[in-house]
Amino acid sequence: MPFLHKCLSVILLLIVISSSASAATQATASVSNNQVFQGDTFILTIEVNDTGSEYQLDTSALTDDFKVSGPSRSQSTSIINGDINRKITWVLRLQANKVGDFTIPALAIGDLFTDPITIQVKEAGEEQQSTSGDTIFIENSVDKTQVYLDQPIILESKIYVSENIVDGDVQAPSLTAANIERVSNDNQQTQVILNGLRYKVFTYQYQITPTQAGDVKITSPLLVGSIRKNVSVSDWQNKIISQPINIRGNSIAITVKPMPANYQGDWLISEDVHLVENNNLHAASYTVGDPITRSISLRVASISVDKMPEIKLNYDSSLRYYPDQDDLKQGTLNGVLYSQRTITHAIIADKSGELVLPEISIPWWNSKTEQQEFATLPAQTLTIKAALASTNNDNQDNASNSANKNDVSNNASTQTALSAAAQLANNGANSSEYAAENKQLTQRLLIWQISSLILLILVVSLCIYLYFVKTNKQLKAVVTPNSSNKTTAPYEQLLQACEQSTPQQVYTYLLRYFQSQYTDIKQLQQITIFSALPDDQKQQLKDNLQQLELSCAGQTHQWNAKQLIKLIKMHHKIAKTHSNHSINTINP
Repeated sequence: MPFLHKCLSVILLLIVISSSASAATQATASVSNNQVFQGDTFILTIEVNDTGSEYQLDTSALTDDFKVSGPSRSQSTSIINGDINRKITWVLRLQANKVGDFTIPALAIGDLFTDPITIQVKEAGEEQQSTSGDTIFIENSVDKTQVYLDQPIILESKIYVSENIVDGDVQAPSLTAANIERVSNDNQQTQVILNGLRYKVFTYQYQITPTQAGDVKITSPLLVGSIRKNVSVSDWQNKIISQPINIRGNSIAITVKPMPANYQGDWLISEDVHLVENNNLHAASYTVGDPITRSISLRVASISVDKMPEIKLNYDSSLRYYPDQDDLKQGTLNGVLYSQRTITHAIIADKSGELVLPEISIPWWNSKTEQQEFATLPAQTLTIKAALASTNNDNQDNASNSANKNDVSNNASTQTALSAAAQLANNGANSSEYAAENKQLTQRLLIWQISSLILLILVVSLCIYLYFVKTNKQLKAVVTPNSSNKTTAPYEQLLQACEQSTPQQVYTYLLRYFQSQYTDIKQLQQITIFSALPDDQKQQLKDNLQQLELSCAGQTHQWNAKQLIKLIKMHHKIAKTHSNHSINTINP
C-alpha cells in the first residue's frame, strides 16, 4: 500500500505540472492604434511565451482587408530570480485598404490562437499633421486653385524632418477622378532652422490632372514610417521601441470648371500650342512617282503624352500616302512640361499637275486668355512634272550628240575626198607633162599610159562612191536608231540605282524604263501587266514592287534589290529577243 500511494502521488504531481505548463503557454496580439485613417500604417505585435520551431505564424487571413508588410520575427530568453522566460515576437506593419470597421481575426500560431481585435478606419484627413513637438510635418501648396477640366495642377509638398525615420515612405496625394504622377524622381533636399530645431526639407512635386468638374479637395501626400524611442523599463534598464508615424499635411480645395459651352472641336487646354512643318516641301521639284516625304510636329505645353491629340491630315481619298509610326516625346522647357507628337509619311503622286495638300487645323483652349484658338498649317500646292519629260530630253540630247559626231565624220570625209581629187589632178597633170616631154615614146607606150590613167580614174571614182554609200548608211542608222537602243540609257540608270539600293531612285528609273517601252504605263503597279516575264516571275516582280513602295515610304527595310536586278535583266533579255525577231528588223 505505501508503494502504491507513492506512485499515485508522483502521477498526480506530473499531471499538475503538465497542466500548469499548458496553461502558461499562450499567444497574445496587440496594435499600436485602434483608430487609424485609410492609408495609415499601424503595428500589429504578436507574442508567444515559449520558443520552438512548431510556432509558425499564418497571416493569410489579413490580406483581404489590409496590406501586410513583414512580418519580422525575433525570440528572446531571460532569467529572473531563477525563472527562465522564453518568448517569440512577430511585428507586422498593416495598412487598411478601405474605410470602415474591421476585425483582425484570430491568427493561428501552431496550435495556439490570438484573440480578435476591432479596428476603425476613417477617411484620410488632417488629424495627424505632425509628431509631438512638430519634429516632423508637411506643408503643401499648388500653383493654381481654379482650373478647367483636364488642365494640370502642380502640387508641391515640403516634408520637414528633424528626427531619424526608419523605413520611411512617401505616398502620393489623392483626388477623386484625377490622374496623378510625379513630375520628377530627383528629391530636392535642403536644410533650415525653425524654432531652434534643424530640419531636413524634402521637396516633392506632383502633376494632378482633374477629369471631373466641380469643387474638390486634394488630400496631402502621406509620410509613413517609424521613429526610435527609448522607454524606461525599470530604474536601471531602458528599452528602445519603434513608434509608427503617419504624417499628412494640409488638404487643398480647388475648383474644376467644365468645358465652355461655345467651344468647338475636341477638347484641348494649354497655355502654348504649336503646329510645325519640319521640312520645306517647295525646296525640291517632283515628278510623277517620286516619293514626297512630309513631317509634322505638334507641341503642347502642360499636358501628358497620353493626352496628345491626333493630327488629322484630311487628304483626298485618291491620294496615296504611307504613314510611319507616330513619335511621342515629353520633356521640360523653362520649368514647363511639354509633350510632342511627330508624324512622318511619304506621298506618291500618280499624275502630273498641281497637288493640293489641304489645311491642317487643331482647335485648343488658351488657359491664359480663356479663349478658343487654332493651331494651323496653311494649305500647300506642289507642282508635279510628267515622268517622261526627262526621258525624251535624254533621247534628244543623245540624238544631237550623235548628229554632231556624224557632222564631224562628214567633214573629215569631205576633206579626204578633196585631198584625193587634188592628188588625182596632180597625177593627171604630171602624166600630161610626162607625155609632152616624151613625144619620142612609141605609140604603144602612149596608149598603155592612157589606158592606165583611165583605169586609175575609174578605181578612184569607185572608192569615193563606195565611201559615200557607207557614210550615208551610218548616218541613217544614227538618225533612225532601232527600238532596242531606246531603252539603253534608262536600263543602265535603273541597274545602277538597284546596285546602290536607293529605293527612291529605283522607283523613278523603273517607271522611266518601262514607259520607254510601253507608253500606256502610268503607275508602278501596271508594270507586271506589261512585263514579258513568265507568270511565276511576274508574281515575284509584283511582290518586290510592293516592298519597294513600302521602302520608299520608310515602312520597311525588307526590299530585295538583288532580286529586282535579276528580274529586270530577265525581262530586258526577253524583250530584246522579241524585238530582234519582229517583222521590222527582217532584211528585205
